[in-house]
Amino acid sequence: MIRMSRRSALVGSVSLAATGALSRPYIANAQAKTAVCWLNQGFIPQEDAAMRAVAEDYMKASGNKLDYSIMPFMAMNQKTISALTSGDVPDLVFMDAPSSILPQNAWDDKLEDVSDVVSQYESQLTDTAKMCSTFYNKATKKRSYYLCPIKQGATPFHVWGDLIEKAGMKLSDAPNTWDGLWNFLKETQKPLRAKGMRKIYALGLQITTVGPNDGNNLFAHFMIANGGQNIVTPDGKLHTDDPKIREAAIKSVSPTATAPASS
Repeated sequence: MIRMSRRSALVGSVSLAATGALSRPYIANAQAKTAVCWLNQGFIPQEDAAMRAVAEDYMKASGNKLDYSIMPFMAMNQKTISALTSGDVPDLVFMDAPSSILPQNAWDDKLEDVSDVVSQYESQLTDTAKMCSTFYNKATKKRSYYLCPIKQGATPFHVWGDLIEKAGMKLSDAPNTWDGLWNFLKETQKPLRAKGMRKIYALGLQITTVGPNDGNNLFAHFMIANGGQNIVTPDGKLHTDDPKIREAAIKSVSPTATAPASS
């Protein structure tokens, strides 16, 4: 926990179903009546409207005040990193991509341990939610919750079915194997280009650090598909010296995984 500020940072993931979790919020300073909150902007206006409603309902019910701001992901990502660096941090940070910030700052003892908040809901959490919400702190020498998990996501692959048909192919003919599917999708490129669709790409995968959550998630997705899911085992051990893990990593950054992104 940063000692230079009166506040401590809690980083969490928020969804429209956050009302229950926010009905009994945790404020680091028990005497405080105002909590400063930074909220991740949603993809559609209704998400932001729902979050504002949750905040307003909480303030009416509790008598406490939430000084909250809603901002785009990258802006909040940069602002959070700057705040943790300077020590002038908010009480709560709700974001959809905490994996880009939490591990290192939990290790450096810059976040508030929220195990007492999560423990009352722990029996309702999946193993994945638990693993992704706990991090090791080198000062306390233990793994604790530094995130209050509220939602769990997945990495989907979007396929534009109409374009496959325009290429003279059928999605129903696509193989159900990993390599077979990618090879099938790549075959749509030439027919579409031949029809003058010059700005359409057959694949749009992003292996990038510009959007760290997308890049990390996509790489992990390919690692699992290629048999490298145990690069870090539940005991916290790294297995990059395992030949199977190394082979999975090589396959995951092969030309299949580094296809050009759509323009």
